[in-house]
Amino acid sequence: MIVKEEKSAKKEVIAFMHTEAVQQSEVHARAELYDWIRLLATLFVVLGHSAYLGNKTTYGMVHYDLPLSLAPAYNGILLSFFRLLSSWVYGFHMPLFFFLSGSVLGIKPLKSFDDFVFSKIHRLIIPYYLAGILFMFPVKLLGGFYSFASVRQAIVIFWNGGDSGHLWFLPSLFWCMLLFVAIFKALQRLNICSVWLVLIICEIISITYMFLPFDFLGMKQGLAYLFWFGLGFLFEKYRKKLTFKPLQSLSLCIMMGIFYAINMKYSLLDQFFTILLGIVFTIELSVAISPFLLLIERQYNYIWRLILRRLFDIYIFHDPLEYLVLKIFFDRKLLETNFGCYLYFFMRTIGVILISIVIGNFVECISVRIKKVATTQN
Repeated sequence: MIVKEEKSAKKEVIAFMHTEAVQQSEVHARAELYDWIRLLATLFVVLGHSAYLGNKTTYGMVHYDLPLSLAPAYNGILLSFFRLLSSWVYGFHMPLFFFLSGSVLGIKPLKSFDDFVFSKIHRLIIPYYLAGILFMFPVKLLGGFYSFASVRQAIVIFWNGGDSGHLWFLPSLFWCMLLFVAIFKALQRLNICSVWLVLIICEIISITYMFLPFDFLGMKQGLAYLFWFGLGFLFEKYRKKLTFKPLQSLSLCIMMGIFYAINMKYSLLDQFFTILLGIVFTIELSVAISPFLLLIERQYNYIWRLILRRLFDIYIFHDPLEYLVLKIFFDRKLLETNFGCYLYFFMRTIGVILISIVIGNFVECISVRIKKVATTQN
C-alpha cells in the first residue's frame, strides 16, 4: 500500500514538473515572438523619426530648410525610399507599441492592483522624469530646439506632461495600463471574464475620452490608445490558436506589400485600417525573418541579448539625438555632397541607435555602482 502511494506521489510530481516545463516553454515561445516584434517596433519608431526637418512644441521649435545646392543623392532612389518608409511607419508605429504592451501584459497573470501601480511607476513614470530632465532637455538645448529662457519654461510644464517630446509615450502608457487593469479586475470581481467585453469598454473610452473635463500627465493621450492596448491583450489570449510559419508569413508580407503599393495610389484605407494592417504586417514580418533572428541569437548571443536589453534605451535616447544630428549636418552644410547625404541618413538611423546603446550601457553601469554603494552603506 505504501509502495503504491509512493508511486502515485511520484507520478503526480512528474506530471506537475511536466506541466511546469510546458508552461515555461510556452512563455518562452511567446516572449520570443514579442522580442521580434519589439525589435521591429523600435526600428520603426527610429525610422519614423529619421525624416523630419522641423518640430514645434509650446516653448521649443526647430526648422531646417534644405540647401539650394542639395546633393543629388538626397533625392535619389535609396534615400527617397527610406523617407517613404518613414512616412509609412509613422501611420501606425505608436499604436503598435500600445498593442505590443497589451500583448506582453497578457503573458502572465496580473498582479494585485497596488503592486501593478508601483511597478509601472518604477518602469514608466520615473524614467519619464529622469530621462526628460537629465537628458532630453539638455540635448535639445544643444541641438537648438530650446533657448536658455524657453527651456526653463518647458521644464515647468513638463511635470504635467507638457513639452514632453517623444517621452509622452511613457506616462500615456502608464494611464492606459492602469485603466485597463482596473477594468479587467473590476469585471473579474463581478465574475465576468470576457476579454471581448473589456475590449468593447476600451473602444467606448477611446472614442469618448476627449469629453473628460480634466487631464494630467498625458492621461487623455493614453486613453486614446486604450483600444489598441486591449486588442494586444486579446491577441495574446488567442495567440495559441494561431499558426505562424516563416514561409507563409513571408508570402503574406509580399501580398500586403503589393496592397500597400496599390493603396498609395488609390488611398483605400482609412486611419483605423491603416493601423490594423500595419500591426498585422509587423507581426507577420517578425515571423518571416525569425529564422534569421534565431541564427543571430545562436551565433552572436551576447550581442543579441545586449540589443534586446537596450531597446527601451534606444526609444528613450534616440529622438533628442536627432536634433544634434540635424544641427551638425545643416550648420556644416554637409548635405551639399553625396557622401554627406548618405552619412546624414546613417546618423539619423543606425548612428542614433548605436549612441543610444552606448548611453544605455553607461547609465546601467552608473546605476549598478550606486546600488553597490547604497548596499555597502546599509
